[in-house]
Amino acid sequence: MGDDDADRLSQNGTLTWYDARENDPARSAEFRLYYKSSNEPLKSAAAGDTLIYAHRPDGSLLLVIVPQESELRTALLWLFGVYEEPGTTLEIVDPTRIEVPVSLFNYIADEVGIAVPRAGADEDSWLDLLLERFDLKFPTTRKLSDLALETLQHDIDPVSAPDDTLMALIEREEILFKQLERHIVSAHLVEHANGWSNDVDAFISFSLSVQNRRKSRAGHALENHLEWIFGKHGLPFERGARTEKRSKPDFLFPSSEAYQHDDFPSSKLHMLGVKTTCKDRWRQVLNEAQRIPLKHLLTLQPGVSEHQLTEMRDAGVQLVIPSPLQPFYAQGSVETLSSFIEFIRGHHHGGHS
Repeated sequence: MGDDDADRLSQNGTLTWYDARENDPARSAEFRLYYKSSNEPLKSAAAGDTLIYAHRPDGSLLLVIVPQESELRTALLWLFGVYEEPGTTLEIVDPTRIEVPVSLFNYIADEVGIAVPRAGADEDSWLDLLLERFDLKFPTTRKLSDLALETLQHDIDPVSAPDDTLMALIEREEILFKQLERHIVSAHLVEHANGWSNDVDAFISFSLSVQNRRKSRAGHALENHLEWIFGKHGLPFERGARTEKRSKPDFLFPSSEAYQHDDFPSSKLHMLGVKTTCKDRWRQVLNEAQRIPLKHLLTLQPGVSEHQLTEMRDAGVQLVIPSPLQPFYAQGSVETLSSFIEFIRGHHHGGHS
């Protein structure tokens, strides 16, 4: 599982994993893994890599190998309920004790590239409402974000609990989107299956459109919900304002008008970049507002390596991570959404976008 698609290897096969000392209770366990020489992912593994293996419901195993320095490593460990730095011994995780909402698990799994079968009693719990509103069409991200808010408005408190509110909205919209997507894409597959058997390029084009829609929607949805939360706090901001060289920070505080006025103090100008996962893309925010030396960047990535955090700090980037996603971050190394809001409020005493 490399950081880029080109560095990822996937293969189905068979292997044997057993305790060579199972019949000798006087000796500690010695696990051995045998695999065929044609197994490219395992052949590419190196000392220091992390190996995760999980039992699937159908009795097969999912093995994930992630390099020690990979930016995906902490997110993958978080997915599988490992919240501390793994050692060099086998660690067993009880999946029933992993307190991660299913929708959030699926969201992060999609981001890191692990396919997770959708199942559960509430698999299509919102489908009737979705079809009533949108029929067999994908709505704009704004409309889907509005529906997520509508279905949650009595269960969230953006003022006293902005971090939990953001995660609840993201999770709800993820559920809504996946239920509608499954229905629409399934119908499309049935309709075009025969034609695609003779036109592989058309099928690949459709597949790419599905993936691109997922990625684009996730980023816009995150911005939509942050915009609503900032509005509830009465913060002065502008979304997508232009600064220098056609740059457009996701959120500019207090406004582009203030930013363009040389007399407006730079100490009262702030920006927030928004990326579902940052990886190396965090550097994009460095040139988005030259008058603002400290750039804030909000991401849903469950963990970032200490090396990358140091790089960010040295470059003047402060990470903002919703509190439910902070188990892998050292205390004090990142801000919560709540603390960021207080930071902005401290520089701008009220106001509206």
